[in-house]
Amino acid sequence: MKRYTWKLAIAFVISYLLLMLVVVFAYINISQNFIERQASKNLLDTGEVLAERISAQIDFDYNKLEDTIETYIAQSLDPVATLNANINDLNIHGSTYTGFGTLDERVLTINGIEYTYIDAYDFEDFNEIVSIYSFQSAFQTGEQTNYIFFKVDDVIAYFEAAPYIEALMESSQTSTNFLVMTADNTISYKSFSNGTLSFFYDYLRNESVSESVIDDIKSKVMEGSTHVLQSKFLSESSFITLNPLDSQFSSKQFYLIVTYNENDIILSMSYLTNILWALFFVIFVLFALALVIIYKILVTKINDIENARITHYYAKPYIIWITGKGKIKSYNQSFKKLLGDYDIYDKIQDFKIKTEFDMENIEDVIHRQRAFTAIFELGLLRLVYIRFIPMRSGGGYLLVGDDNSNIEGRFDEYKSLALFNKVTHLPNYNSLRADLISFFSDLDAVKKMNSLLAIDIVSFSKINILLGDKSGDRFLVIISELIDESLEGYPATLYNTESDSFFIFFKDIENYNWVTRWITKILSIFEKPITIDKNFINIDVKIGVFNIEADRYEILNADVTYDNANLALNHAKESNTHKHFIYDVSLNMVASREQLMEADLAIAIKNQEFYMALQPQYDNTKEMITGFEALIRWRNPKYASESPLKFIQMAERNNMIIDIGRIALHETCQIAKEMEKYNVHISLNISPVQILQAGFVNEIITVFEQYDLKKHSISLEITETFLIGSFELVINKLKLLQKYGFDIHLDDFGTGYSSLQYLRDLPINTIKIDRAFIINLETDAHSRAIVTMISNLAKNIGLEVIAEGIENEKQNLIVYKSGCSIIQGYMISAPVVKSEAIKLLIDYNIDKTKRVDVQKFMKPKETKR
Repeated sequence: MKRYTWKLAIAFVISYLLLMLVVVFAYINISQNFIERQASKNLLDTGEVLAERISAQIDFDYNKLEDTIETYIAQSLDPVATLNANINDLNIHGSTYTGFGTLDERVLTINGIEYTYIDAYDFEDFNEIVSIYSFQSAFQTGEQTNYIFFKVDDVIAYFEAAPYIEALMESSQTSTNFLVMTADNTISYKSFSNGTLSFFYDYLRNESVSESVIDDIKSKVMEGSTHVLQSKFLSESSFITLNPLDSQFSSKQFYLIVTYNENDIILSMSYLTNILWALFFVIFVLFALALVIIYKILVTKINDIENARITHYYAKPYIIWITGKGKIKSYNQSFKKLLGDYDIYDKIQDFKIKTEFDMENIEDVIHRQRAFTAIFELGLLRLVYIRFIPMRSGGGYLLVGDDNSNIEGRFDEYKSLALFNKVTHLPNYNSLRADLISFFSDLDAVKKMNSLLAIDIVSFSKINILLGDKSGDRFLVIISELIDESLEGYPATLYNTESDSFFIFFKDIENYNWVTRWITKILSIFEKPITIDKNFINIDVKIGVFNIEADRYEILNADVTYDNANLALNHAKESNTHKHFIYDVSLNMVASREQLMEADLAIAIKNQEFYMALQPQYDNTKEMITGFEALIRWRNPKYASESPLKFIQMAERNNMIIDIGRIALHETCQIAKEMEKYNVHISLNISPVQILQAGFVNEIITVFEQYDLKKHSISLEITETFLIGSFELVINKLKLLQKYGFDIHLDDFGTGYSSLQYLRDLPINTIKIDRAFIINLETDAHSRAIVTMISNLAKNIGLEVIAEGIENEKQNLIVYKSGCSIIQGYMISAPVVKSEAIKLLIDYNIDKTKRVDVQKFMKPKETKR
């Protein structure tokens, strides 16, 4: 034992010396990097402070100007003339304004002189509350001096950028240069004169900065994030920080870019070197203490192992002697008695080692004297698990083993089965497959009436995004409990094969009507929403049914049964009218019909086979039609009986919806132009695929301008369910469209995963109550309460509300009394072609030959004033 103790002590001393070498080497290599990283962090913080200071000052000066203009207007004074008269009294951060004017479209008028912006200047370049440019760059006239322009309504105020910005940058003592650019790379202002480039990235390219680094900067800028990099700038090694200014100033997002001399910054942070040396010294001391403690512990453990070896030897365990390379030298009598035919093993690598170690490395495991488990087959049905502890012995190792079958054997058995879902604790796919295989091995059971049902929760992934993983798991548990409770009294087993997929195996039922009755029962249960974390979740399930009728099918086994149930489920999922489908051999022909429809749809796009049907929206208060919803239709008699939703969903899956949406947009704008004289708006449904398409906003604005339409003549309808996974992407696009003059309607409100977040953050003008709440309005108190709640909510936050699916006067009266005056549905008209829509306008709005007199159905005290 003393020999091992000396070896251990020598190993520890060598380890300590190696650590010292490693630490010194590490210091030499990482100290510079550490200082540079710390410098980058500090400069980024400094940049944020400077950006916030500039943003705050600009915001203060802008608000001060805005208050001054409002005061002049309140006094019935001409704001521009008054501002010019008092120009010397209007201070702006220690300076005065250069001038004031008015902006009309692309013409800036200052002191009677009109300046027209050049074509290269987009609307966003100057029609913002804050802009920075020179008269030479914007109008190709005048001087090169950069000015900051404030825009308050149509009033423009401007002043020199240089003294204003440089005064705010005075506290940045170590900065070399700074500039202001927009997110599109255009330099609006720079503090240095050496360099005539107009784009910031071109300065970097001049210093041979790689395109990958520039792309990374672009990505950060487009995200609106801060960034810092080390690079040469104007031939000087520099730190460069990029910090965004307040985003409300301009849709193009101003960025403050500050450069610092790299050598000055590194020298200013030399104190970190001392800190690193102190840190490494502490590491030396702690490691030395740790080595001493470990040495004491290991010496104790070595003595314990020696004692254990003696104990195991006399307790007659299973013992194997092997060489250092793993060759078996001999066994003790206990092991020979256990194995019987032990000659089949020549070396330790012949053993079946449990997978906690790689078999190729079993020698390393033994050399490190780590315990391992070997599995031995004794006959056909018996496995023995022996846990070996390696111990050094002269010229090799002694493996001392113990029978551990009761623990590890059962654990492996349970692990290999893996029969239950970890969330719902229901039997999983493995259990289902095993049960089906066992079932089909019993010919008598197969001849009885049996059925396999596949159930899918529609859009569970979106529910999971809304609720989060933990609440999503609780949602699945609740679903499984509801299904399980509904099966009470039925000879059925419930399985949870995937997160949102369930199967039910009905065995030995009296007739297949049992299955149909159960489906009706569970669908009625799921009609009521589930409440989780104060969220009301509407449940939509689809069910596929395969009745196992042995006399109808030539081939019938576990795989066929499972596949046929899934095929019926897939057909149900594609249907808009049916919640469940029972498998029939004709379902195999559905795929061929869909392939044909897809081919015809491509031809329809090429041949412009689409037209817009218009369904009127009637205002009970104004007693007239105020708008239409434009619904796309396919002029193809082959699919006349198909729901338009089918080809729309197919187009969304195959990306054809982009072209179809483009056709719908042009058709709708053309109709809106023809109906301008009737003073109505047209609503157009927008597909999620369209709005997520790059360039969507520019395309829709271009078409709108092409037809020279009035503002607010077009409304865009988006669905609530689409917002779950794409909220942040959508909101900015919708804000741009609303700002341009499009009204935004939130369609099908209340049917998906309703959240008040949408009403707070989304730029919407109107909520549309889905017809799902209207269908049972006359008999269902819950539906009436929901309609009233949505109407009152919309009214309180200044939104309009439209009720869809109104089919009779009683429904109209109920929604009118609930606070919703605008209706849409077959009571007024089904979707019609343009000529019929114009006739409806004449009948309802001009000749008044048709009207909806909701007042006559109300008692005097209920009549709205």
